[in-house]
Amino acid sequence: MTACHVCTRAGREQGPLCSDQEKAGFARLNVFAARFFRDRLSGSWVPRYLEDRGFTPAVRGRWQVGYAPATWGALTRRLLGLGCSDTLIEQSGLGRRSGRGDLIDTFRDRAMFPVRSANGTLAGFIGRAPEDAAPGVPKYLNSPASCLYNKGMLLFGLWEAREALAAEARPVIVEGPLDAIAVTTAGQGHFVGVAPCGTALTVPHISALSRVADLRSAGVLVAFDADPVGQRAAIRAYDLLSPFTGNADTVDFQPGEDPAQILAREGPANLAGLLAGRTRPLADMVIDSEVDRWDRWLRYPEGQIGALRAAAPLIAAMPPAHVARQVARLAARLCLDHATVTGAVTDALPQVLPARTAHQRLPQRQERV
Repeated sequence: MTACHVCTRAGREQGPLCSDQEKAGFARLNVFAARFFRDRLSGSWVPRYLEDRGFTPAVRGRWQVGYAPATWGALTRRLLGLGCSDTLIEQSGLGRRSGRGDLIDTFRDRAMFPVRSANGTLAGFIGRAPEDAAPGVPKYLNSPASCLYNKGMLLFGLWEAREALAAEARPVIVEGPLDAIAVTTAGQGHFVGVAPCGTALTVPHISALSRVADLRSAGVLVAFDADPVGQRAAIRAYDLLSPFTGNADTVDFQPGEDPAQILAREGPANLAGLLAGRTRPLADMVIDSEVDRWDRWLRYPEGQIGALRAAAPLIAAMPPAHVARQVARLAARLCLDHATVTGAVTDALPQVLPARTAHQRLPQRQERV
């Protein structure tokens, strides 16, 4: 590949917004970088690492996994040799300035996972550090923000899952790229994994997913880690998903479990079985997590009433189709009669109606592509 193929149409100074020609130029740079990384996969630690995690060579090929060498400037030197300017390499996110001002590679000694936008453009990369990386080295490193790479809008795995989603596969929102690959590998067309790129889940993420999948019909699974951070993220996901689908479930992982670990330890059949069977409505998690905060006081009437007052607004804010189930569950959990819980939920409506109305104004379903 010559300099004119890689570096043209993307060389002038620019802001965060780029013309179509500039975007195409940066995409070509990313395609070149992806090939550069793939060519250096053999002989690195990455194939053995992925094999130990249950990913075959065919899976590595499908996801175009590569390796960024553990040198300061292997890629940038190659790009400079092709005629790319320092400014262009920095703007693309493939290079950055060191503390001394030298141009160095953004990604070094990492397993490299290309990230594509919904239309297939190679927007950037996620790099995974080796298990024995030095303390303080981030496990995952994303491409810097650019006119192509917007973490708040891109979902890793969405482009690769487009055909399965069009055929009514169920999307599974996970935390990272290895989890997404594990779900899609084990799902065999029934489940596909998608993951935010180093940021919290957003409405634009769900909107992008809804343009590819019929979320009302297929529903959504949320498969975040079972730690407190993962639970909080899953609860927040419920609020984001509710305007798009009433069919959102969560996977009941044990502490320390995630899809990639289950694939490595138990194999694809067990992971697929877990996704199909060890789930519960995400709305249940929302209410249970709030009531759990009162667990030590639930033996006392005051604790039961406190938990009721805390959970009632959450139920009142839910879509109407979810309310009856949560009222019944809360009454059983708190040993209160149905009428008392219903009354508390009704009393909470005035404080949540504005938020519910705002949610209902969000697009209920995007036109699929």
